[in-house]
Amino acid sequence: MIPLTARLFVDGPMRRILDLAALVRDSGGALSLDAELRRFIRTTRATVATDWVCPIATVTALLDHAAGLCDSGRGTQPEEFRQLLERAGAGTDWAMYLHSLAAKLRALEQDPQDDYEELPLSRWEIDVRFPQLSGFGVNWVYGGEFPTLTESVEAAIGSEHPYCAEFLAPLAAEAQSALVLFPGERAMQDGLSPVVGWATPQALRQLLQAIDDHMRREHVALP
Repeated sequence: MIPLTARLFVDGPMRRILDLAALVRDSGGALSLDAELRRFIRTTRATVATDWVCPIATVTALLDHAAGLCDSGRGTQPEEFRQLLERAGAGTDWAMYLHSLAAKLRALEQDPQDDYEELPLSRWEIDVRFPQLSGFGVNWVYGGEFPTLTESVEAAIGSEHPYCAEFLAPLAAEAQSALVLFPGERAMQDGLSPVVGWATPQALRQLLQAIDDHMRREHVALP
């Protein structure tokens, strides 16, 4: 069992940063660490709740704190953390590497990259930003149980009614966000459909219309 304090090293934002660093190293130069860290910053800022719970300043403080712990006792960190550092390319000086990641994050935060054309959403960003759309496809579209999207949407809504607000609200929010971030058929095919295969502008608008119709019909407060 992992000790409670070890979660600092093997889970949460520090784990995400080191995973990204390892992803960049594994890419053999195809990915840029600066770009992936900019995406991390953008993802953190995408919702007020995430930014409120763990702002970038807290993430960099965790990296610096972990660096200090590595300096004072290298052998006390969980094995999973040590392996991740090796994958990320930390070399022999783990503390210096973690400090450098913290400094890079601070510098990039001063000039965040929010332009989706210059810095397109990566696959991992889409997984984080659109989990409801991804889950909808897995649960209601890809299995082939329903011959049309309309029937899939109706079945999904019916499965949750009358306790569907918690399911439908974030699903509708993601659909609307996708239509804004990926305007037009080509943009969605290039940016979202490779990860969320059922998503097209028409399908998302159909989903939104079905949700709106249901909420108007079934969840309007009585006068």
